[in-house]
Amino acid sequence: MTTRSMGTGARVAVVAPSVVVAAALVGVAVTVGPGLPGRVATHFDGSGTPNGWGSPWVFFWITAAVAVGAVVLAVAALRFRDRRTAAMLTLVAHLLAGVLVTVWIVIALTNTAGDPTMPWWWTVVALVVAVAAALPPALVLVRAAPPVPAHDVRPLDVAPDARVAWRARIGSRLFAGIGAAVVLVGALATWLTATEDLGIAVFTGALMVLAGLSAFVLARVEVTVDRRGMRLTSTWTRIPLMRVPLDRIESCGFEDVSPGQWGGWGYRISGRGVAYVARSGPGLVARLRGGGARMVTVPDAERGAAALGALLAARESA
Repeated sequence: MTTRSMGTGARVAVVAPSVVVAAALVGVAVTVGPGLPGRVATHFDGSGTPNGWGSPWVFFWITAAVAVGAVVLAVAALRFRDRRTAAMLTLVAHLLAGVLVTVWIVIALTNTAGDPTMPWWWTVVALVVAVAAALPPALVLVRAAPPVPAHDVRPLDVAPDARVAWRARIGSRLFAGIGAAVVLVGALATWLTATEDLGIAVFTGALMVLAGLSAFVLARVEVTVDRRGMRLTSTWTRIPLMRVPLDRIESCGFEDVSPGQWGGWGYRISGRGVAYVARSGPGLVARLRGGGARMVTVPDAERGAAALGALLAARESA
């Protein structure tokens, strides 16, 4: 997979947004910072009234670190071979930097003006700034990415009346660890906040526990290819995650997968289709009639594609 060259305009579009965001932070800190009091409003309730106070500079240095990190990542992304993964990482970093920088600037300006309130619409402003900073570099990197190499596989040579089936298991300790951590944090948060507002505490805790359990579902899966098509099932819960009937599959093969090609890790839905991405490496791909695809990262993807190819060949000859 060769890397496409990028023109000067494209390089500027990747780097400039993070530089502008970081420069805005520094500019406000230099001009407004000396007039900030030692304690400022740092947290606000739903009406914009401050309900938390602290030093403005702890939040500033955290925000500055994120903003500088976004600049460094944008510069490094120009040299990434896998530009789809670079686009995904850059998008996340720029969204975070845009939100944090906007919030710190608003806090600094409102506290300097002597009216430390933050109306709800400032949240919209922060999101707009974040999106404006994140979209250009991500889109440029995706457009500059080379096509994903697809490998066709020769179908298994089997008798016409033979029964063909293939099965493999794959998992991710990272998914299991994230699931356990989120469930634990959700239970702890519910216990700590139950005395303040039981309803909100239970609701928030339930959402976090549900998110953690969802990660557990993805932690260990089984992919099966047989006369019914391709299926992906959680081995711990037996919950079906993906079902692709053989009649919907036009062709198959495998790819050398990186997470950015399908939008990240985990169960992904993107313009290319639906995928289960547990790691970088080979992935079994079923290309659907009418466009789109289904993909599962699995070490033995080539053999799985050969088995699926034999089933497709048998269907065409029937």
